[in-house]
Amino acid sequence: METTSYDSSISVDYPAGAVDSMGSIIPSELPVEGDHKLSRSKILAYAAPGAGSFFFYAPMWSVLPAVYVKYFGLELSAVAAAVLLIRLFDGITDPTIGYLADRHREANGSRKPWVVLGGLGAIVACYFLFYPPETVTMSYYLGWSVFYFFMLTVSEVPHMTWGSELTLDYNERASVFGARYFTSSLGSLIFYGMPLLPFYAVSDYTPEVLQDSLKVGVALTLIGAVLAVFYAPAGRITKSIKGDSFSLFVRTLRENKPFLIYGAATIFMALAYGMWFGLIYFYLDSYLNVTGKVAAIFMIGHLVSLALSPGWLAMIRKTSKAHAWLIGVIIFCVQLVCMFFIPPGTSWLVPLLLVIVAYISFASSDIAALSTLGDIADYGKCKFHKDRGATYYAVNSFLFKVGLGVGGGVALSLTGLVGFDPSATSHSASEIFGMQLGFIGLPLLLSLVGIVFIVRTPITRRRHKIIQRRIESRMLIS
Repeated sequence: METTSYDSSISVDYPAGAVDSMGSIIPSELPVEGDHKLSRSKILAYAAPGAGSFFFYAPMWSVLPAVYVKYFGLELSAVAAAVLLIRLFDGITDPTIGYLADRHREANGSRKPWVVLGGLGAIVACYFLFYPPETVTMSYYLGWSVFYFFMLTVSEVPHMTWGSELTLDYNERASVFGARYFTSSLGSLIFYGMPLLPFYAVSDYTPEVLQDSLKVGVALTLIGAVLAVFYAPAGRITKSIKGDSFSLFVRTLRENKPFLIYGAATIFMALAYGMWFGLIYFYLDSYLNVTGKVAAIFMIGHLVSLALSPGWLAMIRKTSKAHAWLIGVIIFCVQLVCMFFIPPGTSWLVPLLLVIVAYISFASSDIAALSTLGDIADYGKCKFHKDRGATYYAVNSFLFKVGLGVGGGVALSLTGLVGFDPSATSHSASEIFGMQLGFIGLPLLLSLVGIVFIVRTPITRRRHKIIQRRIESRMLIS
């Protein structure tokens, strides 16, 4: 048995055999590359649940907290605390769901029932969140939000893992997550466009808009579930060692160095994104005074990002996933700096342009970063002979949601501490400073730290090729 070590993080062993065009020794019994190629229809069927899932997820960070403050009288600081508590709850549910989903898969189970169950549960939670009683309490908002995010975990963690199991090919996996980004963005786009329908009196997110949105979200969720269950392939199962233990579970996380590097990047970027999403509505509506244009800005931002998303796939094919992810974060940093120089009263087209840039950058994370995690999960399979795909996605989901929650909570709390009044038409210097620190300054700093870890991402195209061949020759069951 020969072993090739690329650095302290990557060590892949394989039997002696032929030498490929990159100088890597490969076993002679490998299948021909190109087997098991996915059709576009199957990829889209897999991605279909993303539309309903993200139709509901879209307002949870950037719209729903503001609506509950503006229309239902909840305190801004209380909503910020609720956001943080929800993320702490995820610390228990995310790894648990990931572990259980992996055990179910190891027993030849499917990821599909998890996706369906989570989608149905999200519908129930959103019914109560979008149709609140006349008197809304903090416990009501917190309780149903916790239930929603739990059901989101039940659906999203297996769905992301399912996507990584559809193919082992480096580029094709990026295409799978590109399709997932497409349907997810389509769902968000439909939600953000709801207030622009001609039968609403104002182009703003009101309780009436939320109630009508529920019907659309239910339809998207059910259609997506049917397409995924009946038309998407179940994915490929890999051999795992029999039995499990807590120590092995911890080892597969602690000793997977590529995952640790990836997780660090996730934390810092999630904190930055959480602060941005937590204040973007207030920044546009209350500070820049583009009231009535916020819905159009969100919708156009999603639409342009969606149209340009194939560009990230082209970049991945020509360079790498880490490179595309890095470029996306740099673009996010540039728009933050530009946003600082926009004064209130500026034409709404200027912040629109920068929001478009931000959404374009987010696409790199949804496509390049998430498909990179599938490559890291493949490395874990080879190293530990145990499929922890859902566990890796669950822990990453937890880190990302905690980052979003903590970032959003800190940004909202900071804004509340300086006395920022969302209903006021003018603001003091201290209010503006607090708003810009939470929306621009701190996210910029966190993003720069995240870049340090992104550039250290060790699973390159060449290294994943050897991991792929190892799995195809020894570990695939179906």
